Amino acid sequence: MGMVASICMEPIKRRRVEKDLDDKVADALRERTRSRQRTFRSVNSITMRLPRFKEGLSDIKDIFDQHDEDSDGTIDNEERQSFLSKLQVQMSEKEMDNLHHYCDIDSRSGIQFQEFVVLLCLMYLLFGPDVTRRVSEFESAKLNYIFDELIDAFIFFDKDGDGKMKRKDVTHRMNEASHQERTPSHITAQLFKEMDLNRNGKVNLKEFLYSMIRWAGLETEDDGSNEASP
Repeated sequence: MGMVASICMEPIKRRRVEKDLDDKVADALRERTRSRQRTFRSVNSITMRLPRFKEGLSDIKDIFDQHDEDSDGTIDNEERQSFLSKLQVQMSEKEMDNLHHYCDIDSRSGIQFQEFVVLLCLMYLLFGPDVTRRVSEFESAKLNYIFDELIDAFIFFDKDGDGKMKRKDVTHRMNEASHQERTPSHITAQLFKEMDLNRNGKVNLKEFLYSMIRWAGLETEDDGSNEASP
């Protein structure tokens, strides 16, 4: 009976951890919005940055490969411990495990490249530029730039500023330029569907980052689909 109760509690615990991290990310995004000027003022300005996003993601791939010591496409638990200890952030091992699981979308063991990008970007948002400096002092400025751009792109779409992008936000942003033809509703619906990975009608920063990696065209052989970019 105790084992059954424990199994039943696991999804509840996962949802609680997910909500707690969603709230922390939303708080960090609100603070960032208050303290920084807007980077993007149109969807086109984001689309035009996709080649630059891809270049920045290539730099992160080089760093991922350095920590993937056996070159199997996955940072295993031993490699992960070595990498995370290098970051020197104030998190317990349990909190770090929770953050890793929060970034995981395919339930595979270890950290794959896309998860590495999302994990590092979220840690940059939550703990600041010391994270990227400890990852690679030589590449830290490049990492800061790409993470700033990706986070600010999400903030552009997150019209309510609650850390949850809604379909109406995407529709509004896609159609706010008065000199352009209105984007057909089926296009905005498809775009939102591609981002809403857990199909709950809202897109958080984590889901947005996965989508941007895919749209920038930097995927490993095991990574996902060839769905259309915006």
